[in-house]
Amino acid sequence: MDTAFHLSVKGHALRDGASMQCLLMNEMQVLAALICFGCGTAMALEPSATASPPELEFDHVWIVVTRDAPERAALEKTGLKISPDVNRHDGQGTASITADFQNSYIELMWPDPTVSVAPGAERGVEKFKNRMNWRTSGWCPIGIGLHRVGTGTPLPFATWTIAPDWMPKGTAIEILTARDDTKSPSFFIEPDVLAVKEKGKTDTNDPKAGALQHGLGVQRITEIRLVRPKGYQPVAAFAYLEKARIFQSSEGNDWAVEITFDGGLKRQTKDLRPDLPLVIHY
Repeated sequence: MDTAFHLSVKGHALRDGASMQCLLMNEMQVLAALICFGCGTAMALEPSATASPPELEFDHVWIVVTRDAPERAALEKTGLKISPDVNRHDGQGTASITADFQNSYIELMWPDPTVSVAPGAERGVEKFKNRMNWRTSGWCPIGIGLHRVGTGTPLPFATWTIAPDWMPKGTAIEILTARDDTKSPSFFIEPDVLAVKEKGKTDTNDPKAGALQHGLGVQRITEIRLVRPKGYQPVAAFAYLEKARIFQSSEGNDWAVEITFDGGLKRQTKDLRPDLPLVIHY
């Protein structure tokens, strides 16, 4: 929940290839490579200080919507299938539905008065309400979930954690967006037990197989772009994750998320605004 494509893995592949080549270079070639280290090509082979030191991958995206998500109709109309289960986030006061894909999912989440709120978690519910009312509140309705694929290198800015009742005991979600930030998307890292695992071809006899069979014919999320409002100043987490190539961003009138499926193979686009701040490329 509150809780891939991973472009930086390409950088790792380049570095591995470069290492193999260096083993075959003679001393003069190594010297030449060092002399040329300042050129752009050589720099691309060097581990970047910001590309992916925490070894993060995109996990999923959520959008805060109104109660019971009538906005789901926009997803269904465009040819995406909604999974049948409603997720109740006990202790957090929210509920959600999802459209699932082989490597990720889109989650529509809302503050739900029928779901319990743990003592001390009231402020979190208010934040979700502000995100739900983003058109008038000025908050961002979008959350970007991540998961770790490495050893958990510390991030270069302060983070904090939550562990609501619905989560497995002993786990927590790490929040990258500052507690008092009222303008930015919610950036967070899922614990491994909740992280999306890549799904292969699903057995047609599997009862969950149907949830991955979308009328739009899409299978995998391959790119994320955040559209940020004019005047928004990216905070440290936003700038860091963009530089790490977790997502790209561009400027627009209001917050929105652009999701590309399967590399945009069909060169088609569906704009779900104003029903949802979502644009789909496939």
